[in-house]
Amino acid sequence: MSGQMTEDQTLLKDAAERYLRDSYDFNDRRERIAAGVYSDPAQWQAFAEMGWLALPIPEDLGGLGLGAREMAILAELCGQFLVTEPLIETMAVSHAILGNSPQKEALVAQVAEGDMIPVAAIDEAGEGPRLSPATRLTREAGQRRLTGSKHWISAGASATHLAVLASSEKGLAWVLVPADSEGVTRHIYPTHDGRGGASFDFDLTLDETQIIATDEIAQDALTAYRELAMVLSSAETLGATQAALDTTVDYTKQRVQFGQPLASFQALQHRMSNMLIQTELTRSLVYAACEAADTGHADCGRFARAAKVKAATVGRKVSQEAIQLHGGIATTDEYIVGHFFKRITALESWVCSKGEALQEFMALPAAQH
Repeated sequence: MSGQMTEDQTLLKDAAERYLRDSYDFNDRRERIAAGVYSDPAQWQAFAEMGWLALPIPEDLGGLGLGAREMAILAELCGQFLVTEPLIETMAVSHAILGNSPQKEALVAQVAEGDMIPVAAIDEAGEGPRLSPATRLTREAGQRRLTGSKHWISAGASATHLAVLASSEKGLAWVLVPADSEGVTRHIYPTHDGRGGASFDFDLTLDETQIIATDEIAQDALTAYRELAMVLSSAETLGATQAALDTTVDYTKQRVQFGQPLASFQALQHRMSNMLIQTELTRSLVYAACEAADTGHADCGRFARAAKVKAATVGRKVSQEAIQLHGGIATTDEYIVGHFFKRITALESWVCSKGEALQEFMALPAAQH
């Protein structure tokens, strides 16, 4: 595929990068996280005003109707600038899940305006299959009821609404639940990547309009959500990986040892060259996964999983090398390199772990051409 961006994609990237460079300060981020504020409402409103939240929403629902490539541009920048607001989580939910709701016009409008921050709630405690939830959607005395618990929800501390995956009499179901509903208990905890995770307990009665999808539609939405999440997490990992590499190259040009810059030593040049080569190979695969998703390629599922495995593997390797080349300073909270490593590590297991993606990739048949 071509790695070239269209004019509109270039404008999107330039405008978003300019905004984040000017408005997303690393030290301000550290202070906010230390105070237990994981998402800045002013930043989120700015994202809405710039159209980022409307980007994945179809045009017939009032959005911009753009695809995985454009979402990946924003995800990559989120990795570069260590954005803690749940942008990729919200884009994946609004694109793959909310569009199945009978109330989709009203729901996606709230997302686009910045009034709703929906995050998917899938994972549960225990040893059961990850995609066979113990959380139950039942009917009691003519009313719908949701009971169960969800754990390890990335950016759960920032969510206003949860798209909850549950089991029902018709198979899987997606249910939309306001996080502050009566009968919902949220347990917030800090995470090493600074996004603020949460676990939730549910025991509440639902309105029929809160049921987004059931049966085959719910299963299809789950597949679409997981594959888009793999692509977006790979793109964010790529952005953090590139930023870690760039920071390392700059540092080695400035740090003097034995009377000359570290960058002048051939052994270190070779290590950084390998970091660059692997980063560029990852970029090609992530962009290929975006194109496969946007064109409906028969192998788009395999591309998404391949990108997840490659990005997670390379991201960990490059960020570890970045720490090694910096030395002790990289392990301090005040220096940015260690934060890239932390975010890359968290993304490795978000929605679908690297190990799961590899197993699923091997199990999927290749499309016949």
